[in-house]
Amino acid sequence: MKVKFGIMGLGGIAHRFARVLKTVENVELAAVASTDESRARKFADEYGAGTCFGDYVSLAADPAVDVVYIAQTHDRHYELIKLCIENKKGVLCEKPMVLTKAQAEEVTTLAKNNNVLLMEAMWTRCLPTFQKAKEWVMGGRIGKVKLVQASFCFNSFPYDPKHRLFDKDRAGGSLYDAGVYPIEFATGILGEYPTDVKAVGTLCENGVDDCVAMSMKFGSGALASLSCGISAQTSTDAYVYGDSGYVVAYHFLGSRKVECYDKNKELLETFEADFTDGFCYEIEHFAELFRNGKIESELITHRDNIATTKIFECVMEQIHK
Repeated sequence: MKVKFGIMGLGGIAHRFARVLKTVENVELAAVASTDESRARKFADEYGAGTCFGDYVSLAADPAVDVVYIAQTHDRHYELIKLCIENKKGVLCEKPMVLTKAQAEEVTTLAKNNNVLLMEAMWTRCLPTFQKAKEWVMGGRIGKVKLVQASFCFNSFPYDPKHRLFDKDRAGGSLYDAGVYPIEFATGILGEYPTDVKAVGTLCENGVDDCVAMSMKFGSGALASLSCGISAQTSTDAYVYGDSGYVVAYHFLGSRKVECYDKNKELLETFEADFTDGFCYEIEHFAELFRNGKIESELITHRDNIATTKIFECVMEQIHK
């Protein structure tokens, strides 16, 4: 069964998604939509989409579309998810899927009530390297987990309150754009959610968060030290330390290699995956879920999305005091 995708929002991430979609078997780009119809037409021509629309309602109602990839800015996700689900379209939504716990619970319930697939596009969870690292950790290879360390801080854009990254009205800031990655790395690799979250941060002049440091405690006793930022560059290698060894995921944002060490720093095992763009694993996983009539991914669960939004709310409250 060939799964027919539609894309809502045609910015940079949508171009990347469409390029990778062309490399995956048994999927196709059926339609694209933008509020700028000429942009939609150009995008459709570039990637071979069958139809283009100058509004999102028309794409959601298109019977030729099975599922929709939502690539709009963070503030638009909630409304577009609901639009797609109400039109019985499976939804793969860019991260973070939504911004608040109430929104997460609402769209999850809506998906279940309509028997529609809903998944956050946390593609890093679908990587073979992440799955192998999680297998080591959950299998007790490094003993009892004591600490997870992960950071995603970049410095690619100068401050501009009109840029979507810094725009308060479009849910800009480091937490939503970058922080979601280390948060979901930690909760994913541990298979649990924090019981305690402490955060400090710095703000841009318009009040959008510039840099955030987070400390978390989990029921198992594990701790996490996580950070995100949009005005400094940090290492993207992530570490999971246990009482008998540790795991390192090199460039955890798209890891091609993970290694497992004992407590004496002796290498126990290396696992590598060769791929051009890790989006392929996300697309393959999502398409297979749709073919099998699933409404939820076991790799990025609805409970995960709700937990992430609870963390967002906790962090935001603390850094904006």
